[in-house]
Amino acid sequence: MGSDLGPSTTSLVSLDGEWLLGTDPDNVGRGQEWWLGPVPGAKPTRVPWIIQETFPGYHGVAWYWREFKVPDHPHQAGRYLLRFWMVDYLADVWVNDRSVGTHEGGEDPFTFDVTDAVHPDTLNRLAVRVLNPTEEPIDGIVLGQTPHRNKIHPHTPGRGFNYGGITDSVDLIVAPPVRIDDVFVRPDAETGDIRVQATVHNAMSAATSARIEFTAAPATSGETLDATEACQTVSPGVTSVDAALHVPTHRLWDLSDPYLYR
Repeated sequence: MGSDLGPSTTSLVSLDGEWLLGTDPDNVGRGQEWWLGPVPGAKPTRVPWIIQETFPGYHGVAWYWREFKVPDHPHQAGRYLLRFWMVDYLADVWVNDRSVGTHEGGEDPFTFDVTDAVHPDTLNRLAVRVLNPTEEPIDGIVLGQTPHRNKIHPHTPGRGFNYGGITDSVDLIVAPPVRIDDVFVRPDAETGDIRVQATVHNAMSAATSARIEFTAAPATSGETLDATEACQTVSPGVTSVDAALHVPTHRLWDLSDPYLYR
């Protein structure tokens, strides 16, 4: 995607690896401001993974800490975005002692804009409070009243284990001020037509023009089957950009012919 600011690029800084993890069985961490740094008893752990690898048999509230560096931003008015691919079940997040957001739900990614909280070229502290629900209410949350598949606590044969924690990757996204947040694609199996809707986020205080190129191609080759451009003024905030593509003589996916497009 391009804009009045010139070509846009996005880079990622992986925050996977070694973190510190501590348990909070009495749920006192928020009141005692545990986001300020690791507490006695915290142990090294890996992310992504589950709390119970480091503290077997523990369920409830746990805290993660990690320090990281932020690169200088290459884009004027660019944004730093903190993305969690999955935290099971509830996450409260602080960066440099500043609350940046809360997310409930153990199976979907979420992103917080941390531009105003991070400091480039110095160590930044990330703290995450994770609530792994049990059968006893914690902050009004009970395992059986949440989306939990077949997880149960205490565990019984034939049921899922009640794991929790930062269960997928964590990224710091260095993003331009105008970026694509989401893409929704609806192909028509009868005609080969493809309807595309891109969600464009403009973090600036003024409108700008954006040019977005959409292409369709076989997943296993670089051959472009169709391409189109959408040029549109995007106001501050969120704008939807629509486009249409067509795949001639399209092939449908089948078990005996698992053919895909990108």
